[in-house]
Amino acid sequence: MKSNNRKLLIVDDEPVIAGGLQMLFEEQQQLKLDVSATCSSTEAIELFERLRSDAVLLDIQMPGISGLELAGRMKSFHPEVKIIFLTGYDQFDYAYKAIKQDAFDYVLKTEGDDKVIAAVTAALDRLEYEQKLQMEYRQAQIQLSSMYPVFRQNLLVALLGEQMPDLPEMAPSMAEIDEMFQPGRKVLLILGRFGADRLPLATRGIVQLTVEQILQTQLSESYRIVSIPYLEDIIWFIVGQEQMVMPSVLVSLLEDTQSILNNQAGCPVSFAVASEEVTWLEVGRKYQTLRRIMVQFNLQRQESIVVEGAFYQGKAAMEEEREYPELARMLPRVGILEAHLQNGHQESFLKMMNELCQVLSGILSRHSLHAMELYLSVCRVLLTYINENQLSGKLSPGLDLSLLYNPGSMTDWAERAHFLSKTAAALCDAAEIVRKDNTESTIARIKDYINQHLSSDLSLTALGKATGFNPSYLSRMFKRDEGTGLHDYITDCRINLAKSLLMNTNMKIYEIAQKSGYDNSNYFIRTFKLLTGQTPQEYRCQD
Repeated sequence: MKSNNRKLLIVDDEPVIAGGLQMLFEEQQQLKLDVSATCSSTEAIELFERLRSDAVLLDIQMPGISGLELAGRMKSFHPEVKIIFLTGYDQFDYAYKAIKQDAFDYVLKTEGDDKVIAAVTAALDRLEYEQKLQMEYRQAQIQLSSMYPVFRQNLLVALLGEQMPDLPEMAPSMAEIDEMFQPGRKVLLILGRFGADRLPLATRGIVQLTVEQILQTQLSESYRIVSIPYLEDIIWFIVGQEQMVMPSVLVSLLEDTQSILNNQAGCPVSFAVASEEVTWLEVGRKYQTLRRIMVQFNLQRQESIVVEGAFYQGKAAMEEEREYPELARMLPRVGILEAHLQNGHQESFLKMMNELCQVLSGILSRHSLHAMELYLSVCRVLLTYINENQLSGKLSPGLDLSLLYNPGSMTDWAERAHFLSKTAAALCDAAEIVRKDNTESTIARIKDYINQHLSSDLSLTALGKATGFNPSYLSRMFKRDEGTGLHDYITDCRINLAKSLLMNTNMKIYEIAQKSGYDNSNYFIRTFKLLTGQTPQEYRCQD
């Protein structure tokens, strides 16, 4: 019968130690261990690969194949294994290297049974925690397939509203959600709008599904029909792999559909049909065109069907459509611009701001209301950020912030776009200065806390509680800005304190060890010698 116990492998070239440790852990029934032991490096590898041990107690100074090499082979075969090195007095430098190479822990052979048991217990607890995380990840992957319809709907909404950052860069990965989003695939849009206000959700759902099913049934199987409700509209997407379906065919089908919906559900619906296919990255702009046609001619009140381009929109409207095609595309992206700024994604923020300013620079009419709407929308984002982060005093006095709400003194849109670009860059510079100041202040607090608590617990968890930061973030921030790890910094501080106490006091070595944060005097002596080349006593006695 297969055992559910954890597997512990003990490797030590001294039979007395290997056998003693095996007996010790076989007596620890609460750990539920299957314990194996060997004095041979070769047999250790064979046992490990056969048993796939969860944890290994490994003598670092094995004859033949060293403990470090054994650990490397075991990690390659079974990366999750927790390796705890056993080391003697003269092998401390090996143990230090081992910890740097991702060993879980090391224990001095002189530290006693309790220390060894505690190290193995901690390793098994960590292994159980990691395996739970892996199980949760696998369960999430299993559940992922059921989420794809939701992802598809969210993606369609984002494409319609052009509220997706870096859409061109993301296009290749869109097909992971659904194969219909393959790059280059063309799609034809139909917009539907109800003639009555506040229709029940069930009625709207009936309309959406009825139109989708009729189109799917009547068109060739090479077409795929999907639909979503969007704002007050319903949008149907006709995705084809071959030639485009003719709008005249769609008009005929939609006329019959209108009649059915009116007679059966009492629900008048108007449709606007695109005259041409577009790529997925262009559906937002096409939707805006169909929506504008619907509004300009009040089609939703007439239960009409119109194909894009069938109405003459007037010279001014046609000129606007030709001159300012990007404005409607950029307006929904102001929200993304704001998110980039608020989240500190400066590179993405400046990239999108540059794209937006290029659009504004191309506007010829000084009094374009669409351009003014875009300009003021961006200005609101910048003003909000300035106020929330109290940046007005940190910006250059030569930057006239009044132009954010009073742009009339600037001669054209190119000048206004230049002002926005300059202001955006200034905000990023000011925010970076504030971030550095905050980081320096935080690191100064961390250093101050460390130096005042050198004899206390200075683990990442303890430092996180003391400073209010996530331990992992704290470690990354310190390494990024100081160029050294927190553990190394703490060790340096403790050794420097020990040096000072050795030279300036008559305290005993064990007292200095405790004062410097080392509960174990032997460990302190080995660490001190490793880092200074001298024992504490040798350091004290030097001239």
